Amino acid sequence: LIDYSLVKVIYQTNTGHKFIMPPRFITNSNTRILRLHGRPVLLVRNFSNSSSSSDSKQIEPSSTSFPSTQGVLKAASSLLSNLHVKIASSLTSSLQPKDRERLLQSLNIKISNQDQNELEKHRKEHEEEGRIHNTIGQAVAAAVANEALKNKSLTDREREEIWNKAEQATLERVKHEILLKDRNKDSKEAAISSNDAQDNIQQEHHQQQQYHHHPILGPTLVDLGYKRIHLASAQTLSSIPIWEKQRIYRHDRAKAMAQDKLKSIELGLPGVISLHESIEGKLSILDGQHRVGMMTLLQEKKKDDAKINLILNQILVEVFPQSSTAATATAAVEDSHAQDLFTEINKAEPVKLLDMPGVAKVSDRRIINEASSILQDTYPEMFKPSQRCRSPHLNVDNLRDAIFAAGIINKHNLKNHKALVSWILQQNEELGKKYQEECPSSISVAALKKAKQYGFYLGLDSAWLYK
Repeated sequence: LIDYSLVKVIYQTNTGHKFIMPPRFITNSNTRILRLHGRPVLLVRNFSNSSSSSDSKQIEPSSTSFPSTQGVLKAASSLLSNLHVKIASSLTSSLQPKDRERLLQSLNIKISNQDQNELEKHRKEHEEEGRIHNTIGQAVAAAVANEALKNKSLTDREREEIWNKAEQATLERVKHEILLKDRNKDSKEAAISSNDAQDNIQQEHHQQQQYHHHPILGPTLVDLGYKRIHLASAQTLSSIPIWEKQRIYRHDRAKAMAQDKLKSIELGLPGVISLHESIEGKLSILDGQHRVGMMTLLQEKKKDDAKINLILNQILVEVFPQSSTAATATAAVEDSHAQDLFTEINKAEPVKLLDMPGVAKVSDRRIINEASSILQDTYPEMFKPSQRCRSPHLNVDNLRDAIFAAGIINKHNLKNHKALVSWILQQNEELGKKYQEECPSSISVAALKKAKQYGFYLGLDSAWLYK
């Protein structure tokens, strides 16, 4: 007997793509059960779109429709290893090598030297080019893993929950990538096979059908040409990658938004999530990543609390497609389209100068982000989620932007985040000495008392930024 909660499925589509997904997607008995490293593996072939009666029959192990058991195990091992690396990358792409190793060790995850090189490649892309690879679901899983690791050593159950959350998010992403590849392949085949006027009419009808029913987002409600409107679920949105040059995802901000939303459920979910669609059909979140993070957290809470009466399966989404007439457009042109949209969308929103595309160097942004995160982790009582927080508190995004605007990195020739943290702590120490001797009338007694209690004075006065 197979415990299907432990089964991983190797699924092969009619177009030859292979990937692994949970057994809930099985819709046919065309299966074969094997064991890989002591864990059951279910191989499924060509079940979704085929009308052949042979596809509905149970395939015997000796059937020539399947490769040899040895070949299947080899393919399965490769697929599982690839998924293993994808999950590990989603958890560690923003971490330095030592922190990555510590997290993987705490989760009892063993990575080969070859796969370590792949993880390091992803980290460098994130660090040097400022590129984000994760979906919101993957970002949430990574944040939960890092929070758990900071707070305590992990139990076996916690390890399993963290890995399962990252695995589920990665599986959802891979599933959607396959759906998009299949759609693109069908479109290309239809274009190649069109030889006469009748074929062209059929192809145009086929493309319209595909266009008005997106494989991930579902039916198009309104098509304005420059953008489409869809209704999508929070789960679907959490599996869409963040635009790779987006501002950094802050899990603490998403958690605070989720807590606030629980106090105002009757207002529903105002606003719209904005997506970019490349010529190849790749989707990415341009605006609303923290709201998607909030909805992902609320989705989890809703499973345990039926009183949370939020409709999370019909979220308003606007999609800005790259013009199909620019079929020969380069990656730079496509990136420019997304960047222009991001800038346009955020003109009326409080986006920090540091986070605007093309304004700050990638290396400077990374140094500031890492240094600010360290300060927030070191003095958690002195940081607030609100950007309008009062003295002596700081908001981490305000701090990041202030450091950039003051030109501290260039002015003091700081080469890495450790040097920046050291410089900031030196300013904090000098402020501490100053306020031990005097209390200016512009600073309240209560603010100074709390600053002394936690040894953090940077929120009392911003003059230190310009020394």
